[in-house]
Amino acid sequence: MAFEIKALPFTFVSHALAVAAAIMVLVWCIQFRGGLAWEDTNKSLIFNIHPVLMLIGFIILGGEAIISYKSLPLKKAEKKLIHLILHGIALILGIIGIYTAFKFHNESGIANLYSLHSWLGIGIIVLYGIQWVYGFLVFFFPGGSTTIRSVSIPWHVILGVTVFILAVANAAIGFLEKLTFLENSGLAKYGSEAFLVNFTALVTILYGAFVILTVATQGPPVEDDYSYSAI
Repeated sequence: MAFEIKALPFTFVSHALAVAAAIMVLVWCIQFRGGLAWEDTNKSLIFNIHPVLMLIGFIILGGEAIISYKSLPLKKAEKKLIHLILHGIALILGIIGIYTAFKFHNESGIANLYSLHSWLGIGIIVLYGIQWVYGFLVFFFPGGSTTIRSVSIPWHVILGVTVFILAVANAAIGFLEKLTFLENSGLAKYGSEAFLVNFTALVTILYGAFVILTVATQGPPVEDDYSYSAI
């Protein structure tokens, strides 16, 4: 049940943190890491697509999909459609982001799926896909019965929040893992790039926290008893 606190102020902070995180990861990958490329002799440019898509495309858009029910002054059907589309785009960009990591590894002769970050990443994207497909079939088209929808709502919310928390946590692990690799290769531990990566991870975690806070607070009035308010 939501706390007796309005969600709107938390959504403003969430949006600001999302913009900050997006700018920071782009500055890191473009200015410090040399840019983005789908094909290049410098394989690191291929990898750079991964953190950009996973943070901006997967976590930020996924978070915005979650808080759309608490921030948009629209009718339930309109918010449901926006919620569905944003999650769908996040899922697609997340899949592409994971593919770029495999592409980078394969073209660089690096083993795949050897780290906790990669294991969690595969599991999270699979759960996210299942969550999206189930939500589409039950809440959008063809749509489940009133009983099925009412029973599914709390589980849909719980699973969605859990997957989002795991995604944010795994992003923090990914930043740590990449920074450790870079520092072991000679990157200054107290240099500007190291600080940027750490602060990007911190802002990402804060964004996740404020998204979750919106789930626990009061959004705009719903039109019926079967509106789900968060995921």
